Amino acid sequence: MQKNDTTTITRVKSPWQEIEIRHHPKFGNQLIIDGDLQISESDPSYNVAMVSPLIMLGSFGRIAILGGGDGGVLHELLEIDSRQGRGLVSAVMIDIDEEVMRLSREYLPGICGDAFDHPKAEVIIGDVFEYIENLENLDGVIYDLTIDPIREGQTRRQFLQELMQKVAKSLKPGGMLNMQCCGTIPFDPATGVSRHDIMGDIDFALSNHFHDFTEQRVFIPSFGESWTFLAARRK
Repeated sequence: MQKNDTTTITRVKSPWQEIEIRHHPKFGNQLIIDGDLQISESDPSYNVAMVSPLIMLGSFGRIAILGGGDGGVLHELLEIDSRQGRGLVSAVMIDIDEEVMRLSREYLPGICGDAFDHPKAEVIIGDVFEYIENLENLDGVIYDLTIDPIREGQTRRQFLQELMQKVAKSLKPGGMLNMQCCGTIPFDPATGVSRHDIMGDIDFALSNHFHDFTEQRVFIPSFGESWTFLAARRK
């Protein structure tokens, strides 16, 4: 993900990370965390890809969004429910950094809208990895977080395996997981990681708990490439 030709609007150091709002002449305002571009005003396709597979559920029911502090996924979920009458009962969004939400409200209203204040939305400021253990009988989980390990000495495969076991337990049988995975470029020279290895780790982590996999590759304008999204049903 690139951030060339941008100008800084504001930069904040939260207890968790460095957050920047930058402006790009083509892609609009952008959210950048620890130097990594998260989303731009030009990128509604990202949020559509994160939410649209849930339409296969018929009724949305109870949905949890893990991460997604910019509010874009939550906003898209609420918009689809409003337009199509998808029977959304509740949408809980859990993100650890309140500063991301504050800055998104101020500088990225085209992404988050009024989603944080919607009557069907519950916004939790906290640790996703702890909170997910207390959820159960969900109809859907949207995973909008890193796929890289958060503990030192833990491999990506170990991290994903542990986390997806918790996600599976939170879902009812037949419930749906939708997650962002990685770019579609075969090898990223900046990180030295191949797409094949990333997708292999994700497949390994999901295979014991999920089936009916559906992969999307969606072009995200400010990323400059197509991005991989994966949906699956809990066994």
